[in-house]
Amino acid sequence: MMKYLFFIFLLLSPLFAAGGAIGIDANASAVMIGIYAQVETNATTQAEYEAFLANNSLIVLGSGMDISERIILDGAKSQNAWLANAREGNDSTASRTAILGGRHPLALLIGGPEQNNVTAYGITHGWFNDTRTIEGGFIVKSGKLPGGAVVVAISDKMGFEPGAVKNEGAKYSPLNAIMSPEYVPVAATGISLIMLILINVGRTVFEFKALDLGRKGKKVGEGATMYRGYNMTEALAIIGASAVLGVSISWQYFGPSGDFVFWVFVNTIICLLGAILHEVTHRIFAHYFNIKMEYRFWTAGSALTLISSYLGNAFSIQAFILEEIPQGVPKWKVGLMKLSAPLVSAFVMIIFAFLYYQSPNPVFKTVYSTSALWAIAEILPFGSLDGKDIRDWSHTIWFAAFSFIGMTYLAVTFLI
Repeated sequence: MMKYLFFIFLLLSPLFAAGGAIGIDANASAVMIGIYAQVETNATTQAEYEAFLANNSLIVLGSGMDISERIILDGAKSQNAWLANAREGNDSTASRTAILGGRHPLALLIGGPEQNNVTAYGITHGWFNDTRTIEGGFIVKSGKLPGGAVVVAISDKMGFEPGAVKNEGAKYSPLNAIMSPEYVPVAATGISLIMLILINVGRTVFEFKALDLGRKGKKVGEGATMYRGYNMTEALAIIGASAVLGVSISWQYFGPSGDFVFWVFVNTIICLLGAILHEVTHRIFAHYFNIKMEYRFWTAGSALTLISSYLGNAFSIQAFILEEIPQGVPKWKVGLMKLSAPLVSAFVMIIFAFLYYQSPNPVFKTVYSTSALWAIAEILPFGSLDGKDIRDWSHTIWFAAFSFIGMTYLAVTFLI
């Protein structure tokens, strides 16, 4: 038997660099980190060594791993045949027993202790003696068991944070039947976006004109119930939309657990406060530009929000803004008024995503998730959404805002 000094290279993040690899490649040192691990084998060539690893290694997939870990693993497999051919198992007692029994000289655990039961067991029982943080916030732990097995665990930071909120609702998505669970939130968002587009196109086709989701032909205050000068219909619309989003976010993160009802109440309040901030931002600019506005509940959009949450990730708009724009008001005033709220929501999203990243907390998660939803959904250039009026004002400004909000939305929604 001889000892080979094996360098396991893990791609820092396929989201920031194309491709991925786990292998020996001196030219990849700028984007990879090497973990020294001694694997005992009688192989005498690189090909024999890789064949040995392919036949004897074990990849343990965490039941709670997210898309960050999946992308790293898939990227590595695409460039390393031995890893692609290695045996895979779930984070069960059987996998743990196989590792402890020395049946696998190399065990790669995907997911931190909050995502992978075997990783949690390994940390508790002192499997790892080296920890490194690599670019993108990924944490790599490595160690060698008394029986000779080399164990490596990799996860993003949230996989090691005990207070991190999991996407429990995705476990109950019907999309799990056709794809890996970690891809479900992304797929759910894409499906919801397509449905939102079809709703806009469908209404245009059936009514033979751009309807803007029912806004045209209606006036601010029309059909509203007033009480002492207050528009009660508008107040109920804000509460109703907040309740819909509160239910959707609670299902997304807690599923049908015992905490669901409690968090529906808490998240509805958070959504209500966020909705008020969002609309007050609109109103400040509308007041100075002499534009009348009214908040209207959107039944189809709210239904789509609930459906998208069930699919795995809440998306869509629960209400729309009905406005009266006097003749002569320039497009830049309308565009600026519409741009203000999505930008405010985007900055709230960034601030609370940072707070959550530093100190995971369900409240922080709800705040940045709902703010992210409002920011990205309203910047889309469809129907009655803010993005359409912003684009009509300036394609350049809309594209810049859409790019900024879109990139931050993807980062905080799927990477944190």
